[in-house]
Amino acid sequence: MVNLGVGDVVVYGAHGVGSVEARGTRSLDGEQQTVVVIAFAGGLSVQLPLTLAQAQLRAVVDAQGIAAIQAILRAPLPLSKDPWLKRRRDSKAKMRDPIGLAEIIRDGNARETALARRPGSQLSPGERELLRRARELLANEIALARGIAVEEAGAWLDAQLTG
Repeated sequence: MVNLGVGDVVVYGAHGVGSVEARGTRSLDGEQQTVVVIAFAGGLSVQLPLTLAQAQLRAVVDAQGIAAIQAILRAPLPLSKDPWLKRRRDSKAKMRDPIGLAEIIRDGNARETALARRPGSQLSPGERELLRRARELLANEIALARGIAVEEAGAWLDAQLTG
């Protein structure tokens, strides 16, 4: 279970890393509930009932998680023959945790590399955006976990994919 005290750093699915800005009681659906306010980069904030916050927020990835990410990024994988809509649905479900993000990055990178070998072929705009967002979320989280710059975390991701 993740700590939800004011100032605690948490990860919220596809929004990424944020910090608990406030806790309080609000009237939701006619009853008083404890809520948690999470602040994200760019001025975005999200207010969640405590029960939902406890279910959907998680701690930043730890050293063991980073080792698992490294193993996933380095693992060869045959390309999926599934159509883009199924891959997109599967990928959206993986956006909530660092292992899922690593799988999206690995698979997207493998698909992009394979398509680059065929003249005029490339990832669809939707698939490119999903890959970009997964890289952004995971690089930000790794940067925070390791105390490094986001650019350095992105370079680390690239090194795992090619190493």
